[in-house]
Amino acid sequence: MRALGIDVGVGKGLDLVLLDERRVPLHVVPRVGLDRLAGLIDDLAPDAIAIDSPPGWAQRGGSRLTERTLAEFNIHSFNTPAAARGKGVRFYEWMEVGFRVFRAAAKAGFPRYAAGDPRGTAMEVFPHGSATVLTGCLRPKGIRKRAWREGVLRSQGVPTDELRSGDLIDAGLCALTGLLALQGKHFAPGDPREGAIVLPVVTLPARPYLACVEEVIVAATPLFRFCGCGDPDCQELTRAEFAPGHDAKRKSMLWRLAREGRAATDELRRRGWELPPEVR
Repeated sequence: MRALGIDVGVGKGLDLVLLDERRVPLHVVPRVGLDRLAGLIDDLAPDAIAIDSPPGWAQRGGSRLTERTLAEFNIHSFNTPAAARGKGVRFYEWMEVGFRVFRAAAKAGFPRYAAGDPRGTAMEVFPHGSATVLTGCLRPKGIRKRAWREGVLRSQGVPTDELRSGDLIDAGLCALTGLLALQGKHFAPGDPREGAIVLPVVTLPARPYLACVEEVIVAATPLFRFCGCGDPDCQELTRAEFAPGHDAKRKSMLWRLAREGRAATDELRRRGWELPPEVR
């Protein structure tokens, strides 16, 4: 089971994180151009895609039902207006990039999620909302957004060593949300015709979320975690990123993928590992 998380931005490109059911980042691909997305989706073969963007304009007015509903629970986001209000406005350029990401995902065989089983779909997710419902409270004052969200990932058993920017942390939260949705933990309040944000819970609480009182709620890194080598048969637990000797397994897998023309060369370069001779 694999979920691909995509963080959307203008200028910087897309940041992608692929998680498997062990919550191990199998692939981390920063700063991807939209023109590469379809090929990466094909290469990475996710079961679902989770995108940090609305899929389209509101049907009318200055916001969507999903945004208004979450605001009632103190989960606030940028509102998505109707096209007449937002199209061509510089502030909403990132949303228009997100619309194109959803269209690219649909062409790659992942239509927009509406309801039911999210497998084989592209869903809208919201890292702030996901972090809030996973911890049961809002980010406390005095802790930075990136540190808070990274702590949420660690508390959920997701290794963050390779997530070296705030955008990759957000992509990791997107992927985790998609993975939990595949496992049946999802709730999408709103009107699916204009897009509804998928949260990694089965329902919302009776009262709005409040700020966390104790910052240590997500501060501790788990003592052990699954090895990040990516071998589906590996079930080793380790304190480091890889079990002893399994960094070589990871490198071998990346070489094989690179020879097949798949998305592995970026990670090889990022780790400082040489490329296989035939693809240099």
